[in-house]
Amino acid sequence: MDEIDEEDFVEEQNLLARLVHMLVNKDHEEMFKLLTTARKHFGQGGPRRLAFTLPPLIFAALKLVRCLQGSVVDDEASVSLKGIFQFLHQTVEALSTVPAPELALRLYLECAEAASDCGLEPVAYEFCTQAFVLYEEEIADSKAQVTTMQLIVGTLQRTYVFGVENRDTLTHKATGYSAKLLKKPDQCRAVYACSHMFWLEDEGGTQDGERVLLCLKRALRIANAAQQMSTVTRGSSGPMTLFVEILNKYLYYYEKGVPQVTSNLIQGLLELIVTELQSENTAQDRTVDAFFANTIRYIQFQKKRGDNLAECYSSIQVTNPP
Repeated sequence: MDEIDEEDFVEEQNLLARLVHMLVNKDHEEMFKLLTTARKHFGQGGPRRLAFTLPPLIFAALKLVRCLQGSVVDDEASVSLKGIFQFLHQTVEALSTVPAPELALRLYLECAEAASDCGLEPVAYEFCTQAFVLYEEEIADSKAQVTTMQLIVGTLQRTYVFGVENRDTLTHKATGYSAKLLKKPDQCRAVYACSHMFWLEDEGGTQDGERVLLCLKRALRIANAAQQMSTVTRGSSGPMTLFVEILNKYLYYYEKGVPQVTSNLIQGLLELIVTELQSENTAQDRTVDAFFANTIRYIQFQKKRGDNLAECYSSIQVTNPP
């Protein structure tokens, strides 16, 4: 038997995937039956086809979750939120063995966010845990690790269902893995991005200024280490952009009213950046200079606003960048 042409195979599977989105029934019970029946048939197609056929099934099931969200449905009923999430877990798990670990991880996170929106903490926690397991065991490429950590941190920012213990466990894992990325710039950016997990402005969201500041200080230490390494290698301006990025994060939280982010810390960071830019060991880079100059102009603009924010900025002294 002749081998199937790869292009024809992909086109065939994409057409089949589109067919899933045409399965529509206003009766939730019947719709769930359609999805489970399709899942049984797709499972017989072999592992090569699953990466194409299972994702649309997962998104169709998530759409059904949104339809049931907020409605009172007995867990013992023929179709329930817990039953759909069980179906989702089994389906994504099948994808993780195709192997399509990156795709499975993304879908675990999608399911976790949906479970959070439904107020199902144990379910959301299980999906997040499975995402971390895949990250630990299957995501080896450094670029894929960076992208994956961005997705994980972003998901944890948008999930509000977790109690203190579960949230601490998940955020601790996220910050830990962020600090272990291969390259220093990636570590730095991932760690300061983690700060957003600890300051959620939505009602009921976590607001932990101490953890925010810890993330920013940790990112600053990583940036400083990167700068020291660049000095050893005869000067580079690359790490300097990290300092300016961190400064902008400090300004963001300062405006949000995080009490631990003070004007004194911002002043110290401004002076550090000016000193480093003037150092003979730092190579000149117009991009970094322009970035820092724009940040200074922003601070100067805020000082002239004539409102409460201007009052906050009044104690920060700035000069024109070198």
